[in-house]
Amino acid sequence: MTTNMAERSRTAETGSDIGGDDIIAGNVSKYTVLPAGYCGQPKKGHLIFDACFESGNLGRVDHITEFEYDLFIRPDTCNPRFRVWFNFTVENVKESQRVIFNVVNFSKTKSLYRDGMAPMVKSTSRPKWQRIPSKNVYYYHCPDHRKNYVMSFAFCFDREDDTYQFAYCYPYTYTRLQHYLDNLQRRNMDYFCRELLGLSVQRRQLDLLTITSPEDKTDLENSVMQKKIKIPKLSLNHVEEAGEVTDYGEEDVELRHSKRQDGRKQSEGTHKSIEAVVARLEKQNGMSLSNTSSPEEAFMETSEGMNNMDDAVVPRILYEELLRSYQQQQEEMRHIQQELERTRRQLVQQAKKLKEYGALVSEMKELRDLNRRLQDVLLLRLGPAIELEKVKPETIEPEPEVQKTFSEEANTSTYYPAPVPVMDKYILENGKVHLGSGIWVDEEKWHQLQVTQGDSKYTKNLAVMIWGTDVLKNRSVTGVATKKKKDAVPKPPLSPHKLSIVRECLYDRIAQETVDETEIAQRLSKVNKYICEKIMDINKSCKNEERRESAKFNLQ
Repeated sequence: MTTNMAERSRTAETGSDIGGDDIIAGNVSKYTVLPAGYCGQPKKGHLIFDACFESGNLGRVDHITEFEYDLFIRPDTCNPRFRVWFNFTVENVKESQRVIFNVVNFSKTKSLYRDGMAPMVKSTSRPKWQRIPSKNVYYYHCPDHRKNYVMSFAFCFDREDDTYQFAYCYPYTYTRLQHYLDNLQRRNMDYFCRELLGLSVQRRQLDLLTITSPEDKTDLENSVMQKKIKIPKLSLNHVEEAGEVTDYGEEDVELRHSKRQDGRKQSEGTHKSIEAVVARLEKQNGMSLSNTSSPEEAFMETSEGMNNMDDAVVPRILYEELLRSYQQQQEEMRHIQQELERTRRQLVQQAKKLKEYGALVSEMKELRDLNRRLQDVLLLRLGPAIELEKVKPETIEPEPEVQKTFSEEANTSTYYPAPVPVMDKYILENGKVHLGSGIWVDEEKWHQLQVTQGDSKYTKNLAVMIWGTDVLKNRSVTGVATKKKKDAVPKPPLSPHKLSIVRECLYDRIAQETVDETEIAQRLSKVNKYICEKIMDINKSCKNEERRESAKFNLQ
């Protein structure tokens, strides 16, 4: 099975963009995904995928990492361009195993997954369908997978003996539908009638259901038969379709074939023919409207004159409906033009507002930079030595944890980016860097901080440099007690001016990468979250250290 999946994966990589998914012949059946280069029996945590059941759909699984898998779904029957539905099971999991599933060949550009919808999941011990939290679901356009749309969701398995099942939404199988219709049919209800309309491509029956009152059933059949009208020698395609509602004869078959061949040109010809008929009606009615007593008599005369042309017989009701539909289309066109003009004006106004907003943002940015520089100059003139003595016990004490973090990054990383030069606003003096508001940090640590990858690590390391672990473990960002514990005691909040310094440093770092104000604001909004995570990590490490010491004491 592993060899077949590998051959299938290699074939898919060399296929074209259109037919690459057509080679997925069937669903996976008890397929064990093993890491590359692994030989031997599957262990606990080597996931087993299965989709060989009714309504199941999963054609291929690729092992990316220990925690990530790429899933390929099969297209719809007789329509290889539509790939939406998935339904599969996963077993042989480990407790607390975290995975990320990427469904990499979606065909829909717009999906409800963008608006909060989430896949369904259930297990053998919890057979009721539940939705995965929407915060763990992402739907995006991925250029790495032939520019297909990818839906990724994270999940944590909590029970080893369970078999988990994932689906696009609530499954409703063909067997379940047939059981439901059989139960209705066995009741012999007068207002319910079930008939066989035909068979599908896969030889499944297509049912025609009629639900109506028994007294109205015969009237309904009679009214349908009365509406069967034949219109000879009329070049209006939608009229021919209306004339043969239930009779699929030779004329209707020819019409359907001509529709497929002509395509868009025939719809344009239909619209032109409607305009020609209405123009001809108006032209012929122009002379006789003044002599007739009502529009109905004028229309009757026009229809009588039309009887002599090409021996065509057109009912009066049909022409009235045609004229009425044409007038409605003109009215709708006028409304659409008005809406377009109104929308264009609104867009012009919004463009002006955005231009003014951009000028204001750039001006605000310049004023903010000027304000920072003025504050730094004032603080230096008022006496940086006094402020350094006040801040030094809290901010410049050596932190072994920061040194350990930097050393780990130096050992594990193979790429060393060039250090970012210190900006003009940060003043160097005696091996210290002044960040503003009387806060000084070590110059070597500051240069090491500039090569840190990611906003999270940067913010956490900067917080440790400013406050230190001893201060952080006894503080909170907001000073409000957590709601997770009932008897939680609120801790004193961190200094607001130091928090503002952290945000300013992160802003300067982000501003070198992008100029998009929306992205900058979004990344700056996560500063409090990063600091909270660092405080939680420090408290957790302290508790682990206390447990180790107590364990050593108990052993002694």
